[in-house]
Amino acid sequence: MKLISSASIISFLFVIAFNLFASSGSDYYMPKEYKNAYKNQTRSLDGKPGPNYWQNFSEYDIKAEIVPSSKMLKGSQKVVYYNNSPDTLKSIVFKIYQNMNKLGAARNSDLPKESVTEGVKIEKVLVKNKIISLIPDDKQINIQGTNLVIKLDNPLPPNSTENFEIDWNFTLPYGDNPRMGAYDESTFFVAYWYPKIAVYDDIYKWDLISYNGEHEFYNGYSNMKVEIKVPAGFAVWATGELINPEYILSSKIYDRYVNSLTSNEVINIVTKEDVGKNIYNSENGYTTWKYSADYIPDFAFGISDKYLWDGTSIQLEPGKWVSCFAAYHPDSEFFTQAAGMARRSIEFFSNTMPGIVYPYPQITVFNGEGGMEFPMIVNDGDFKNLVNDVYVTTHEIAHMYFPFYVGTNETRFAWIDEGMAYFLPWNLQIELSDYDHRTRAAVGYSNWANNEFDFPLMIPSYASRNPHLGLMSYYKPALAFEIIQNALGKELFSKALKEFISRWNGKHPTPYDFFHTFENVSGRDLSWLIKPWFFERGIPDLAINEVKTEGNKIRISIEKIGELPTPIDLTIHLENGNKINLTETVNIWEDGKDSFWLEAEITSKPISVELANKNIPDSDLLNNKYDVK
Repeated sequence: MKLISSASIISFLFVIAFNLFASSGSDYYMPKEYKNAYKNQTRSLDGKPGPNYWQNFSEYDIKAEIVPSSKMLKGSQKVVYYNNSPDTLKSIVFKIYQNMNKLGAARNSDLPKESVTEGVKIEKVLVKNKIISLIPDDKQINIQGTNLVIKLDNPLPPNSTENFEIDWNFTLPYGDNPRMGAYDESTFFVAYWYPKIAVYDDIYKWDLISYNGEHEFYNGYSNMKVEIKVPAGFAVWATGELINPEYILSSKIYDRYVNSLTSNEVINIVTKEDVGKNIYNSENGYTTWKYSADYIPDFAFGISDKYLWDGTSIQLEPGKWVSCFAAYHPDSEFFTQAAGMARRSIEFFSNTMPGIVYPYPQITVFNGEGGMEFPMIVNDGDFKNLVNDVYVTTHEIAHMYFPFYVGTNETRFAWIDEGMAYFLPWNLQIELSDYDHRTRAAVGYSNWANNEFDFPLMIPSYASRNPHLGLMSYYKPALAFEIIQNALGKELFSKALKEFISRWNGKHPTPYDFFHTFENVSGRDLSWLIKPWFFERGIPDLAINEVKTEGNKIRISIEKIGELPTPIDLTIHLENGNKINLTETVNIWEDGKDSFWLEAEITSKPISVELANKNIPDSDLLNNKYDVK
């Protein structure tokens, strides 16, 4: 008889399982690119990476110099690219994001005159030590928006590497520039600054979506060594770990820095009295700050010659201390609290929600503008308002889990990382600022629901624009996560979320991997909840339809008018001043019915009944109160 290999049997069983899943009631609409990934077994229908999952990787060695007087960044990098895919690559795509600031570039918002630059100037490209022609007619390179495509003379086969060297420069944008730039003559936050190899994955192959200043990013993982040369007197705070502190910090500053690495209290590393003095060692008028980071999706840094520097730490496990730094303007009031707040955030995220130990060695809160996350460093403005300062700081630090530790695609599905970063810190924000951002989300989404731009979340994010992009990326998904938690209970939800993070840290999950993991871990078909909240159009709307009193009992009929299932939180007001609260989880709608009767015993005549929980979205408040006659 003919022998059948175990690999053939596994493939056969996988096809059967896929077909059974596709014909079941719990399947979700899936574009062909995702179906192909399941057929190729790079992903599994239980939410795990498939047996054939692969991922490419890079190693960067970068030397950069900042010239504050001209706001010029000059860079030189060596890159090793590992093609772990089963495909032979004929070209390699680099992202040159600063071309978004170029005069005439396609972007989704206007830039002030001072933010418009000449974009990235590529000075030299070498592939395997061979110089590549930069002349367009030679067709060795092709610049398309923020994509730099390098055609390879010799295609890169599977399981092989390619070496690149690139020299480049650009002028840092000034003024109201998204997420980074020059804030004054000597303070800069530098991001999206180096030619970066785009993601090549099992779903869409090369990520060719150009950066437009509004939609965010999709980053591959890399090991990075970065040297940043600045004039004497300037400090640099960055992604990764500072690897030459003993050489560049004066003895006094170095001692404080070292003390901060294992201190539960905030250490003022650089004080107002230190600024302007010879606190950073230099050579020939320059200081080179060296940073290193392994398996990270990006690298950013801030510099200043006037900023104060605080540090504290937290021990999360035996031998694992995480440093928490703040670099800020001397006049900032909030940022004196930033290092301590970062420490509390790391503690909360590690022990409470999501309950996964913070995966990096440090976090730095840099006093820039707005609020934007980068691996191990966040760029935050000073809002002079505790609620906003707490919100932005905790939200941006939450991003260390999504999209950095878990490498989600922000460009296509912004709601995963933004929704999670909005959802995870809610209880921490209440603790630190006495404000519940659940209410902000529920009220904000309720007022916007049923708008023509209230698209299903599974429509790619880059197809949307603000202001509805923000509502769909933050409020709606965070509420959806909260409602899934209501359905599963906090313990099971936490278990599923931890398992998703465990399965997909350092990898590139899709929304389907998220949905499948939650169903796999919970053992439940959640399509009745996931389909309306993520795949379909609809609104959240519960109504009090009817109230009946019979002796000392009251019965209330709740109607689900909207398509999006939500839990019930109902208050009965009695004539004697007492109140009765009745709640039901969202699971009451699992069987598809549109009405539900609640029942309670009463000790006094009921006056009114209302659905009044401001943390539950409801697009029509007029049907939420019923006066009992």
